Amino acid sequence: MSAAPHRRDPADALMRALPLIVLAIVTVVIGYTYRRVFAGELAGDDNSFHWTEAVRVADGLRHGDTDLWNPSANAGFPTGYYYQLLPAGVPGLLGALFGHTLFWFQLAVLVPLALVPAAGYRALRVLEVEPWPALGGGVAIALTVSNSKWGHGADGVFLVGLFTQVSAFATFPLALAHGLQWLRRGTNLAPAIAWGAFVGMSHPVAGMALGAALAPLAVTTALAIAIPATPWWPYPSPPGPAWRPLARVAVLGAALLVASAAAWLPTIVDYTAFGGFPHRLPEEAGPGFAKLGRWLLSGKFFDEGRWSVLTALIPLGLIVGGFVDRRAYALRALTLAALVFGFVIGVGRALKSGQDDLFPAIRFMGALQVVVAMGVGAGVVGLAQHVVRWADRRRHGVFLQAAMGAWLGAVILATVPVLSTLADRVRISTDWETVYRAELEELMPAIAAARPGRIQNRGPENHWAMILPYIEVDRPQLVVYGGAALQSSPNFVYLWATPVAPRAAWIYDAPLVLCTPEKGLEVGGTVLAKTAHFELRELPAPGLVGPVQITGTLPPGRAALRKAVLAWQDTDAAMRDQLLAHAGHGGAGPPPDGDARAIRRGRSRIDADLDVRAPTTFVIRESWHPRWRATLDGAPIRLRRVSPDFLAVDAPPGHHHLTVRFVRPWWTWASWLLWPLAALAAALWARRKRPTTAA
Repeated sequence: MSAAPHRRDPADALMRALPLIVLAIVTVVIGYTYRRVFAGELAGDDNSFHWTEAVRVADGLRHGDTDLWNPSANAGFPTGYYYQLLPAGVPGLLGALFGHTLFWFQLAVLVPLALVPAAGYRALRVLEVEPWPALGGGVAIALTVSNSKWGHGADGVFLVGLFTQVSAFATFPLALAHGLQWLRRGTNLAPAIAWGAFVGMSHPVAGMALGAALAPLAVTTALAIAIPATPWWPYPSPPGPAWRPLARVAVLGAALLVASAAAWLPTIVDYTAFGGFPHRLPEEAGPGFAKLGRWLLSGKFFDEGRWSVLTALIPLGLIVGGFVDRRAYALRALTLAALVFGFVIGVGRALKSGQDDLFPAIRFMGALQVVVAMGVGAGVVGLAQHVVRWADRRRHGVFLQAAMGAWLGAVILATVPVLSTLADRVRISTDWETVYRAELEELMPAIAAARPGRIQNRGPENHWAMILPYIEVDRPQLVVYGGAALQSSPNFVYLWATPVAPRAAWIYDAPLVLCTPEKGLEVGGTVLAKTAHFELRELPAPGLVGPVQITGTLPPGRAALRKAVLAWQDTDAAMRDQLLAHAGHGGAGPPPDGDARAIRRGRSRIDADLDVRAPTTFVIRESWHPRWRATLDGAPIRLRRVSPDFLAVDAPPGHHHLTVRFVRPWWTWASWLLWPLAALAAALWARRKRPTTAA
């Protein structure tokens, strides 16, 4: 007679599912907290630029332009050619398919913010942390707030517009967790590659932080194997020989390098056109150890807007939780990662990488916040759970359990007020009266109807005034600060020097000036339109394509080149269309005798009709890049590189049609396939290694 089937207790099933139910509720609450992202154009200076990139991607895909040259600012640059295309590319693709790019951009900001608890929970579960402590770790990440524009989450994305960073650090716990399991057990390689590449392709510094954590974790894992557990060190070691974690971190590093090739390969191949971050804010070098220590002790690093709850719990969660529980290797790993990130931030001032500052140490702040919060949340809840279980075996343990529950409740109540702080982080353009958003809209018809050329701002320096003319009426801005792709323009270093308005108008073909009335008399020119707080003025400018004389050659070497161009930019020669050729791009030439007319800017191309009476050099006032191609009457013609960093062609006498096109190499798109292919190859390899069971 067969035994009666075992009946599952519905109460047991509910208790097992309860952490996930609470996680779903927390996710909804966090999403609701940030609901104002859909109210308008988001604050955070760089957000306006990242929105512009999404708009450019959407426009290009709708019209079959996959070369994606972006003329929106800084004399143009290739959208996503170097890195950080992934976060802006998703809303751009959705905008191309369904329209309403602003909505998809807003959603791309909200989703990673809302999913942070789920990512933290899943990461800790991968690290074999129990459900309730894992939930505590995930929630703690979402409730960490510092009021620093370099912080993770709401701080960075709304205070300064670190749109790509919010995606990177939202998924950072998953990349770290899967990477650690690969180091310890030789499993999880495929998700470690998939998430690790996602982190690095969203924000390169987040990828650096991942590597900075996994490398020492490989060393400590090897040491844990080499030093067996003893009564003095009662922690079980991972299986296998000690050399394996070191070999595995090398394998993972190589795989991540291959998978993320789309983010770094074009930078290396075409570095000559890469602006390279010549100007960082001084604070990006990091605060140094002393100031970092004061930040941490003050509680403002983790607990802005509430009592220093998380800060106070760091010793209990990370140190006690990580070393009392013998199984809590996740907490010990997070503690080591936190120490590494703190060290990098502390020594950041000594790590400046020369003229092109590609390593801003303060950006490790987000990684430090994530790992500390995740560890503290998991450690504290894990300790509370341990105490509750211990008390359950004691005669009067219910009193201790009640006390522990009350204490945890007090901790939760002390952290809840930060939700209002997070909600207040969300600001939009109409929240500031001094933005004068309605007046900007009123000026758009005049901006659209004015003569072709870039627009420059002299007075209204907010990013909406800078970038909305491009988004709304396709009018490129002269200079916009911030955003990786913006600083990839080789002209950014010269525009940073801020030449006076008439000089900038002539050198960079920026005849329109949006200024305040106070600046208007200083700017000069003709008033085209005005509102209560703005004036739209027009200055003389030579046009996007025009005849010039090459009078000399610039010195080779990036430092000498930049110094010479900045000196030239301040001379009368720049105003007389007397330009200098970059080294290797020809020498001096005769005075010009020709004209350009019918100049048209298309998507990733520029056309002009040339009337040439004698051999003449024509400049195209657009950022030089080695992937531009030129034809004269349909035949290929050599492109020159001239000051400041523009394109130029030498044309013979006659009537000609000039076309220059930016042609993105096919391999830059094909290299995106390396990301899924690397993860797939790792998954297939793991499947082949898995032992089969007998039937």
